[in-house]
Amino acid sequence: MKVIPPKIKMSKGFTLLELMVAMVIFSFMSIMAYGALANVFKSNEVISSQELKLKKLQRSMMFIERDLRQLVLRSRSTGYGQSVSPALDYGLDAEGIIEFTRAGNSNPAGLVRSSLQRIRYVVDDGRFSRLSWNIVDHIDAEPVSMLLLENVDLLVFRFLDNKNNWQETWSSTAQSPKAIELTIEHKNWGKIIRLFSIQ
Repeated sequence: MKVIPPKIKMSKGFTLLELMVAMVIFSFMSIMAYGALANVFKSNEVISSQELKLKKLQRSMMFIERDLRQLVLRSRSTGYGQSVSPALDYGLDAEGIIEFTRAGNSNPAGLVRSSLQRIRYVVDDGRFSRLSWNIVDHIDAEPVSMLLLENVDLLVFRFLDNKNNWQETWSSTAQSPKAIELTIEHKNWGKIIRLFSIQ
């Protein structure tokens, strides 16, 4: 009797060429996926940066509006003879852009001091800062400085008087303007104009 050996099934594997083709395809897919992921991260970083800049701009406008709306007619004595700075003084040149007295200075610690505050806005080398003194008649007192914005190219105020005429300068203790217009030219945001009602 003739014995027929069983057929042995040959297991098929990948050839070296097939493996190389598969690795090349996988590499291309990985590169494409990495590029897409890198673009997502870069876009997210740009959006976060723009959001932070916008928040700084909004915070700056909030401080300016809050300060100007609480402007009061209280001049500042410099302490040297009869020298007095007006309640609102614009065009300080080297000393700053604008300086005025405002009310509503909070006092949570219950210190013995006035609720008035002296405010000065300064632009130095593109850096827009807010200086504040808890003493209106400050002489040598150091102010609290707060950086509001960077990359400021221009900052200009205009003042609407009681006859509805716009004034380029203001230096009066007798009266305050009806409204103040602020123009800022910023490297990121361009030209921004805000109008604040005072009376």
